Amino acid sequence: MFDKTDKSLFLSSWTKLILVYFVSFALSFAVGIFFIKILKTAPETLFEISTKRLSYAFPVFQTGAKLGVDEGIVLFVWNSMGALITISFLYTASLFNPHNISLFPKNIRKAFCGKKRMKLFCFLPGCQKIEEEPLRRVYVWLMIPWLGMILLGAESGLTVSTSSYIFGSYFIGFVSLIPHGIIEIPTIALAGAVTFSAHLLIKEKAKGNMTAEIFEDIERYKNQIPLQKIILIVILCLLFAGLVEGHLTQKLFDALL
Repeated sequence: MFDKTDKSLFLSSWTKLILVYFVSFALSFAVGIFFIKILKTAPETLFEISTKRLSYAFPVFQTGAKLGVDEGIVLFVWNSMGALITISFLYTASLFNPHNISLFPKNIRKAFCGKKRMKLFCFLPGCQKIEEEPLRRVYVWLMIPWLGMILLGAESGLTVSTSSYIFGSYFIGFVSLIPHGIIEIPTIALAGAVTFSAHLLIKEKAKGNMTAEIFEDIERYKNQIPLQKIILIVILCLLFAGLVEGHLTQKLFDALL
């Protein structure tokens, strides 16, 4: 049963993900203005950097347009795939359990658990106190939604700060994000909370290197979380956000320009 403690943990995770997005957005927005005003960097250059990751989605949107699929639906499908992948990180965390390394799929489990220490992980919060490599890896694996929200916030902040100079108005930059973002960002954070809440669950125990107990906690939490309800909410909200972005946001943007 998903009890009050689990619900509180999930809510805390969701709140933290939304908060880290806005903090990252604000810092990136300030950095963008600094580079443009103080360092005299071309706004177009920073805008291209901030939208670089979106270039991977362009073939999908182009294919959708050729097939006559509504742009809002294409956006919905793209965002839903990302949200479901984020949720799946909780359900693949068991692959890091070194006590089950002989189980199927054996080769994947061996690769996930690893023996060589990944030094890059040590720079992440809390990783230095974790001695066992499989435990360190699952700790980071469940932290990925948090890292993802930082990246998303940084991209959004940089995009707004640079597009404001390109189009001559900060207002236009914010309008390009707010109509759909007010729905999309909390929804993406909701999907991320499925995985990140498990990170918060094991955070303190991981520092004590209690491997067996930690994987038991992850398994229990995974079995108790109301996944179907969460996915339904995520899908419906992303559908609405996609339609808003594909139609309302674009119309507002065009009207302001």
